[in-house]
Amino acid sequence: MEIWWYKDNKIGHTKQVSVLIDELKKEFNVSLKEIICKKSILLDIFNLCSAFIVKDAQENPDILIGAGHSTYLKILADKVKYGNDKTKSIAIMKPSFLRSWFNLICAPEHDYGKGIENNTFTFKGSLAKVIDQPPDNGIGLIAVGGVNNHYKFANDEIYKQIEFIINLHQKDKWFIFNSRRTEKELSIKLSALAANGSIEFIDVDEKSAPKLSSVMSRASSKFVTPDSVNLVFESLSSQGSTYLLHLIKKRNHKITKLMSNLILIRDVGYVESKNITEDLQTYSLRNPIDSHQIYAEVEKVAYKISQLIKS
Repeated sequence: MEIWWYKDNKIGHTKQVSVLIDELKKEFNVSLKEIICKKSILLDIFNLCSAFIVKDAQENPDILIGAGHSTYLKILADKVKYGNDKTKSIAIMKPSFLRSWFNLICAPEHDYGKGIENNTFTFKGSLAKVIDQPPDNGIGLIAVGGVNNHYKFANDEIYKQIEFIINLHQKDKWFIFNSRRTEKELSIKLSALAANGSIEFIDVDEKSAPKLSSVMSRASSKFVTPDSVNLVFESLSSQGSTYLLHLIKKRNHKITKLMSNLILIRDVGYVESKNITEDLQTYSLRNPIDSHQIYAEVEKVAYKISQLIKS
């Protein structure tokens, strides 16, 4: 099966399509072509219009797939130019327009209120590799994001919560990861914690360090900030308990509602913060439900695509 993968420069989009293609490889013998897409809407519209006039029957891909607005018009143009009845155009995430032109759209259910189109299949949160192996009770993970549009990210508040977590949960080894959005001030403070031999701080730019995904799959307790949907659902796609650090919402938004719902159904635990006085704050930990099943959204999407290919 020949897959053309249209890639923008966003890591979150790349990771989701990558794990989906890996899942398809379990069933199909895949030949992969990667196409780098830059944002160029006028050129993309021109190429789409031109494709109706100048077609090319030499190429014969089975799947055209991509995530992100820079990819969608390019997928549709190539479907018109190169495609035939067997060629399926697939959008991961929700395109803003021409959605009915795609054979299949696979998008997070939180992107929809009402009116899901017939060619749309929804999944929870984001796509992540499913790792169903017992965790190591001696390993804990803390992963922090940074400045974002949905939550106030107070460095001192995050640091105090991390101190509380490490003191509450005694682990043989704690791994603390920052991200590209983490402010330098917080990264420096987290790095200083690593003076304790049981704590390892891993900077996002440190190439030789253990990968987040590797530690995520082994940790029995995983504490993450709720500003990254990809991070939260990567954690939920492996065994071990997932907890959300406490951040104050800037506004009600589909992302904050999604995180609140995960807490409500107890698929995640969370750090609860209470102000005793103006200068005194206390924390407590609320656990997720013990019977929580790991998320396998990428397997569901791969099965849906498999059905489309075989139809």
